[in-house]
Amino acid sequence: MRADILDNAVDLQATLNATALEHQLKQNRFHLVSLEKCIDCDIEIDPTRQALGGVERCTECEGFHQREIFQKRQKALR
Repeated sequence: MRADILDNAVDLQATLNATALEHQLKQNRFHLVSLEKCIDCDIEIDPTRQALGGVERCTECEGFHQREIFQKRQKALR
């Protein structure tokens, strides 16, 4: 029986998620001190996020930062 394309997509996403989580856990940043305020917008960083260790940006600013990095990498590949 052939697997459905959606089943394949779900399996691929689960693999990607597991790989990303493993990569993050290997970085072991929990010993690093997080900032209390975002370096970009100066808004207080959520304590739950601070607990991750080494956090410098609030969630929103981190998203912008990551998209900027991604776009620069995409341009470099062209």
